[in-house]
Amino acid sequence: MVVYPPVDIEKFRPKKKKENVILYVGRFSELAQSKRQDVLIRVFRRINLVDWKLILAGGVEVGADRYLKKLKKMASGKNIEIVESPGFESLRDLYAQAKIFWSASGYGVDEEKEPMRVEHLGITPIEAMSAGAVPVIFAAGGHRETVKDGRNGFLWKTKNGLRIKTRRLINDPKLMNRIARAAKMESKKYSYERFEKEIIDLL
Repeated sequence: MVVYPPVDIEKFRPKKKKENVILYVGRFSELAQSKRQDVLIRVFRRINLVDWKLILAGGVEVGADRYLKKLKKMASGKNIEIVESPGFESLRDLYAQAKIFWSASGYGVDEEKEPMRVEHLGITPIEAMSAGAVPVIFAAGGHRETVKDGRNGFLWKTKNGLRIKTRRLINDPKLMNRIARAAKMESKKYSYERFEKEIIDLL
């Protein structure tokens, strides 16, 4: 039996009226487990979503200045916002307004040779799901356990796959709403109540 770590999902709630925002939350770093925000920027620039905004938020690790500078240059003038080291209230607001949650963590990594470089579980997709954002995340590591493709989110393996699945969501509001509801329901599996029950059942 696998007991997943708990996520404080009760702290994250969707806005009554979501905004046309695609969000990613994860540290800015080029170290062992790079989050590949550069891939997300490239895809967003190419997909050309006029009425949408991409927000990249996260802590800035020591030594990440050059990487962050590169990302800011890539994002310039493209309706992309970079939020450095947001506080909890700011982060909660970002989750609440976002319709879609992207992640490219693990992209470009040989998972069999370097499993430590892909996302193990990934807390931020679950937080996003609890706030009613649809996860569209790279198919590696723990992402494959969190998201069931086409049911409570989408998994992708190529940049073109990310573009196609994002477009599909945006062009079909009913699909967006249905999967957002399923994502929120799935996030409940990671609640503290569920965690406590499963630990007690093991004793």
